[in-house]
Formats: sequence, structure tokens, C-alpha cells
Amino acid sequence: MFWSRKSNFYPAKAVITVIFLVLVLLAGCGGEEEEKFEKEDSGDTADTDTVTVVDHKDREVEVSLEPEKIVSLSPSNTETVYALGLEDNLVGVTDYCNYPPEVEEKPVVGGYVDPNREKIMELNPDLVLADSMHEQEVHDLQDLGMEVVVLAPENFEEIFEAMDIVGEITNRRQDYRELKEELEARLEAVSEKVKDTAESERVRVYYEVDPEHLIGAGKGSIVHEIVTAAGGSNIFGDIDNRYPQLSAEEVLERQPEVVLFPDDHGTADIPEQMDNRPGWSNIPAVQEDRIHAVSGDMFSRAGPRVVEAVEIAAELFYPEQYER
Repeated sequence: MFWSRKSNFYPAKAVITVIFLVLVLLAGCGGEEEEKFEKEDSGDTADTDTVTVVDHKDREVEVSLEPEKIVSLSPSNTETVYALGLEDNLVGVTDYCNYPPEVEEKPVVGGYVDPNREKIMELNPDLVLADSMHEQEVHDLQDLGMEVVVLAPENFEEIFEAMDIVGEITNRRQDYRELKEELEARLEAVSEKVKDTAESERVRVYYEVDPEHLIGAGKGSIVHEIVTAAGGSNIFGDIDNRYPQLSAEEVLERQPEVVLFPDDHGTADIPEQMDNRPGWSNIPAVQEDRIHAVSGDMFSRAGPRVVEAVEIAAELFYPEQYER
């Protein structure tokens, strides 16, 4: 090929030419592969109409990409939608969804426990974000042809996972990455402030979920994660029950140094109630007046605001670290 009697170098030149052409083609393919990788990494999936996600019921769900109308059936999912800047896409919420304040302007589709299917249908959403308790609603709405994803995070990892899933469906992966980086940086800042506190010196914390029935927060609860991330030691963190019912004697026995309780139970008389419980005047938190009301929604919802809850808790646990 390409050989001539005029020169014995043509075969060598031909081989070089072929190699050069192959390298050019490979470079072109590599560029395309690199471009494809960068495109996928950026979250740009505009060349497809659907995306498949695995929700918190371990279901593989294929849904339409970039839904224009979203209905949220849980407060934590509503807060996630807002955190990702998708408030204009949110067309329906439950009457338990109260944050941010602007959410009160959104149409209500019923309660958190009992959403109204007819009202949801009237809104004709492209996507419904349900919770794990909505098993029947998920089944019914899917039978009606609606696309439903179940997001029910129970810990920090699953909170980020839920935000990632919403970001993927809405083609807002970059927004999710930026939000995640910001939240992780804030958590790291708290960790830096409390990192020198030895395990044995960590503030002993009791979170009273319900003063009437004396319910606390145990292992597996979002409260436990918040307290731990803030450098505290949950006095009932060894109980394998997210919200155990306790006795006043059990709390007294564990001698909490800080007591937190949700502000939705009122704030005026609870410290006094605790002081009047038999023996509780001997609890360090009561003696030192370290009984604090905190936002019940922020401390109980597995959504983006748990990071703010960690910041608030850390300042209550270690005020000296924040006075410097």
C-alpha cells in the first residue's frame, strides 16, 4: 500500500500515517467520553425525559425529569424543596407544613397523616413526594397515574440522600452539591469547636419530647444525632428505642447537665414543673438553670434545618466556646 519503486520509505510513512489517524480518532473518542462524563457529573440530563431513582422504600421509581408541579406530603420534604430553590414548583402541601413562613400561601391538600387524594388530583402534579406512612396513598396515587417518590429520612445521611434524589429528579444536582457543601461546612465548624472535649467530659443531655407522658429521645432518633453532632452525650442514647417512655426516677438517676424540650409544649411553666418533680431539684440541669426550650420542628424534622439545630445545641452545651 502506498508503495513505489521511487522510494523504500513509503511503507514506513504509510504506517506512521495510519498510526497518526488512529491516534486522532482515539483522541476524538476520548474527548467525547470526557465530555460525556463531565456532562453527567454536572447533572445535565436534558437529553432524557425520565430518571430512575431508588426511594426510601427501596423502590426503583422511574419519574419524569424536571417536574413543573410538585406536591409534598410531609414537612421535611417541603423544607427540602425550598432549600433547593424549588418553591415555585411546589403547588401543594399539607397543613403540617409550616416552614418557611411563605409555605402558608401554598394550596393545602389535607393533613400530614391523612392527605386528601381528590385535592391532590385537582392540582394535577407531575411529582408527589410522600412519606413512609403514606403507603395506601402511594398505591392509590400511582393507580391514578401519578408519579410518587417516598422520601422518609431518619438520620443525617438519609437527609442528604433525600436532597440528592430531589436534586436529581429536578435536574438541580449543582444546587444540591452547593447546599451540601454549605451544610457540611457548618457541621464541621461545630465539630471544630467541640473536638477537644473528651468523651467522658461531654455534657450529659436529656431531651424531653413530651412532658405529660415523660417521653425522651433514644438511639436512632434525629434528636440523638443532633445532640451527638453538637458534642453532647444523650443520656438515653443507649436505649434502642427512638422515643422511649421513661420514669422521673430514670432521668434523675442519669443526672443530666442540660435539659432541652420542644417549644410547642409551651415554655413558661415547664422548668418549674421539672423543679417540682420528686428529687429533680438534685439534677445538675435544674440546679444550674440549664433548661432550654428549642424549636420542636427544627429538632424533630429530618430535613436541612437539622444543621441549624446542631449549631443551637452546641452553643447551649458549650457557651464558653462561643464567647471567645
